[in-house]
Amino acid sequence: MVTNRSNVDFIYDVASLDRLRQQAKLIGNEKEVLTAVANQFESIFISILFNSMRSANLAFESDFIANNNEKFYRQMLDEQISSNLSNSNLFGLSDMIVAQLSLSFTSKKNDAAVYEKNLNLSTKSESTYFNSQEGFVTLMQPYADQFAKVLGVSSSLLLAQAALETGWGQKIAQNVNGSSKNLFNIKADKTWQGDKLVKQVLEYHCGMPVKEKAVFRSYRTYRDSFNDYVNFLDQNPRYRKALQYSNNDEGFIRTVHKAGYATDPLYADKVLHIKEHIEQLSKTVL
Repeated sequence: MVTNRSNVDFIYDVASLDRLRQQAKLIGNEKEVLTAVANQFESIFISILFNSMRSANLAFESDFIANNNEKFYRQMLDEQISSNLSNSNLFGLSDMIVAQLSLSFTSKKNDAAVYEKNLNLSTKSESTYFNSQEGFVTLMQPYADQFAKVLGVSSSLLLAQAALETGWGQKIAQNVNGSSKNLFNIKADKTWQGDKLVKQVLEYHCGMPVKEKAVFRSYRTYRDSFNDYVNFLDQNPRYRKALQYSNNDEGFIRTVHKAGYATDPLYADKVLHIKEHIEQLSKTVL
């Protein structure tokens, strides 16, 4: 254990650093090692304070009483005092450092857990997930959670819109390499610099459905599709009003629809209906 501060008492005990390195390898010993490391940092900080104070006093010292030997031993004394003060925890800096570093360790563990979850998802075939509505929700939920926060809407609303646009993942537009990963059927205008594909779609003109061909965007990943959807709304002035509907799913999707996102007159109603259905699914899936 390294919680005993006496283990690293001497400021020039270089071997203590190696002991910290070795102990860091022990499973379940993170907190103890963090405490010792924080104690070392606090000692260094206090030493800097001493040096600053000594430097400020140099102008008042005479050459008669100040010599190199005295300065050398005084510096050693200051550094040892710094170590002793840090061990006494009078300043409380080490506790603050431990708190910050502990957050960092926790964050990395959470990142690793998310990575492992996504890795497990990727080992299954996408087509397997698209065999059911529950599978579609499971695969897309992490992306929806991330980008729904950016828009200020619920993740179930984004999932519902993607489900409507792609038939729960079964009708995603295909390019020469396979799936275009285009979950929101965003068309490729002249500003789009990425991959494209052409497909036949059903548009409504004067309330009447008409089949026509259009050029659509293609993505490398589903995350890219979610990200581009957010950017698409943010960069188009006609959707500016919709982005003001934070925490208001119905206001958001109806304003997006009214701004011209889709020609289907029942588009917003369909999305909201699917959203309710997904929220019921989520109670059993997630």
